[in-house]
Amino acid sequence: MSNKIPTQNGRGDEMSRIPSYKDEQSIREKLRDISLEHWVHEDLFSFNWWLLLAASILPFFIWWRLLDKSRLFEILTFGLICAIFACFLDVVGVSILLWGYPDKLFHFIPPLVPADFVIIPVSGMLIYQYFSTWKSYTVAAVGLGVLFAYIIEPLFSFLNMFVLINWKHTYSLIGFILFFLCIRLLTLSLKRAVEK
Repeated sequence: MSNKIPTQNGRGDEMSRIPSYKDEQSIREKLRDISLEHWVHEDLFSFNWWLLLAASILPFFIWWRLLDKSRLFEILTFGLICAIFACFLDVVGVSILLWGYPDKLFHFIPPLVPADFVIIPVSGMLIYQYFSTWKSYTVAAVGLGVLFAYIIEPLFSFLNMFVLINWKHTYSLIGFILFFLCIRLLTLSLKRAVEK
């Protein structure tokens, strides 16, 4: 890859230099404009866009019907921690080109809102609520990891909503299992700290 930075006239400098913040900002502005144009002409109101919208709304109705409302605060805490970490990990993965999302619900919000803020947290909250021992929860986390890595991700890939760049579904399986185990450990640690 060339280290030459485009100049005002579009040609690279003869001597390579380290990109400045201004160079980065210029590229970000171009990316923003291209992203918006793609979203308006390719994503908005397409079949995949409607699917993403439904995936952002419907799981909350199911969750609310199944929720043990006596444990609302604890379960919601688990879900919020899931959403925060899922979004962070997704932004990192997209930024370092491990995977990508050709279609987005909103062009200006991190990659896959339905997955990071709905599907992953809602699924996690349900297994957290229904599987109270570490053994049963671990089995459920493995099951959820298999579902996400080998069914949902390939389906999203087939629909061109998820693209593997430098990643494999098996990495996702391991990641999802560790993700749900760590979130449960963190939530239970917070719960114990509050109860002291």
